Amino acid sequence: AIAALQPGETVLDLGSGAGFDCFLAANQVGPTGHVIGVDMTPEMLTKARENAAKAGTDNVEFRLGEIEHLPVADASVDVIISNCVINIAPDKAAVYSEAFRVLKPGGR
Repeated sequence: AIAALQPGETVLDLGSGAGFDCFLAANQVGPTGHVIGVDMTPEMLTKARENAAKAGTDNVEFRLGEIEHLPVADASVDVIISNCVINIAPDKAAVYSEAFRVLKPGGR
């Protein structure tokens, strides 16, 4: 299980790539949950959207953006996940600042 996700939660994946972790999270949060994948590479977003369509996954969306400047509303996310992306970010302080900005109170 990824991050002990619960049904109905909103999850943000930093550096979502082709969407693999998003699809795992989407399965855990179920139809009442929502997963947002953010990636800075248009080609990967295209691939992720194709993968979502093939899988029939409708509780996932993919957004173009950098993890230092997230295209996500304040206090809108329950859980943030990331797989091997934060470590390569040049401005980790900005990444963590953005993470805290988008997390709901009590988010993780």
